[in-house]
Amino acid sequence: MPQHTTNAKELMLGEIPVTVREMTVLQVRNWLAEMQNPAAKRDLVGEALFLDCSFTDLQRMTTLTHEQLNALCPSQIRQVIDLCKELNPDFFGLLRRLMVAPEA
Repeated sequence: MPQHTTNAKELMLGEIPVTVREMTVLQVRNWLAEMQNPAAKRDLVGEALFLDCSFTDLQRMTTLTHEQLNALCPSQIRQVIDLCKELNPDFFGLLRRLMVAPEA
């Protein structure tokens, strides 16, 4: 069986090297399962600072840690989000569709 090669790009944010990668279908499935069963502890800033995605989403697509995200300026995080969108257009499309879908 052939090995899956991940689509990824590098980005430098000051002194912090960041790898942004395309999520696999399984990673998207796991993300959706976690969204349907959220943990009790919530990070409102991490969830709502950016309309496009949460800090948890960014950590799934990048090598950024929670501490590194906290140390970045919003303009730097926006650069990461832009590259995440470039490499994960289908994930962001799914996210948009889920945001407008009526609740069952």
